[in-house]
Amino acid sequence: MILNGIIKGCCPKCGEGKIFESKGSIIQFQVPKMNEYCSHCAYRFARESGYFVGAMYVSYGLAILEMLLLFLLIFKFVSLTVLFIALFGLLFLLMFFNFRMSRIIWIHIFHQ
Repeated sequence: MILNGIIKGCCPKCGEGKIFESKGSIIQFQVPKMNEYCSHCAYRFARESGYFVGAMYVSYGLAILEMLLLFLLIFKFVSLTVLFIALFGLLFLLMFFNFRMSRIIWIHIFHQ
């Protein structure tokens, strides 16, 4: 149930409303827009000022996991320069995904 809510980006309280209004766009460089309240149950996503500071640690963990997986897949086949370019390219392409997922995970961890 919790994992399904995290993957879908749904409210941790009711499981119906969406946490993010938009996913953002790396091409247009539009940051994902988050809803302040759940449209279904009026649950407030940002509990207090600075609530999402801890989500940076979750984002860091996601980035490390993604880079480790890419490293393990390609390190035997490419040069060190290409490997670094691929790793940083992956981080750039997934930055909005990591932003959204880290906040969604953080909300689900600390749902009361």
